[in-house]
Amino acid sequence: PEFSSSCPQVCAAHYGCRLGAMKRVLVGVGKALRDTGQAVERMGMRAQDNWIFQEKICRHRALMNLFDQRPKLRPSVFVAPNASLIGNVSVMDESSIWYGAVVRGDQSPVDIGGKSSIGDRSVVLSASVNPTGFAAKTSIGDWVTVGQGCVLRGCTVDNFAVVGDGCVIGEGALVETHGMLEAGSVLPAGGLVPRGEVHGGNPAAFVRKLEKDEIAAIEKKAEDVSMSAKKHADEFLAYSNTYQLREQLGTAAGKI
Repeated sequence: PEFSSSCPQVCAAHYGCRLGAMKRVLVGVGKALRDTGQAVERMGMRAQDNWIFQEKICRHRALMNLFDQRPKLRPSVFVAPNASLIGNVSVMDESSIWYGAVVRGDQSPVDIGGKSSIGDRSVVLSASVNPTGFAAKTSIGDWVTVGQGCVLRGCTVDNFAVVGDGCVIGEGALVETHGMLEAGSVLPAGGLVPRGEVHGGNPAAFVRKLEKDEIAAIEKKAEDVSMSAKKHADEFLAYSNTYQLREQLGTAAGKI
């Protein structure tokens, strides 16, 4: 009887492993075919005495898959052209990932809520293991503002929180709703910023309670950043124009 009750669970786990392995095989085959096609194209261009493929064109990708894990973004999300979202990353409506920022969901998921922002050059990482025993995923709630040059790894930042410029938040740390970290603070692994409090320093410690007007200003700040992101998004086309550069290089090479 014990064997029969656990058999469906074992079969489901086995099927899931086989399905994951099959996806990875298909991704590998697809990459091999793409590499082969590029190699054939280079051979053809050499035969035509066309060496344009040696020109260095930026290979940066704002969205990058890792095997079967791919970023999932709502249409209203702004991702700066030199930012990077990698792997199992989810970003909800009207959030923004600013210039030079990196969000890397390669070890566990990274979830970013709506109307939240990741500032310039900030890095949001996942973790494979959380030393506190909580989930290793990185979770950023709604209406959250993460400043410039921050590092967040395997932590949780609840709704309506503010992380100042240059902050570091370690694995398993928690910033509760309406919590605030002062600029340059370090919240160590397992640290806590309780609801409605301002913490600062290295390691971060209690500074004071938030005033009512400061709590109200958190939502307005997130809204202002979201509106600014829309203005930046309007300056970029929905498709790449790298092909135009390639055509220009081809024309220049033909004149030599």
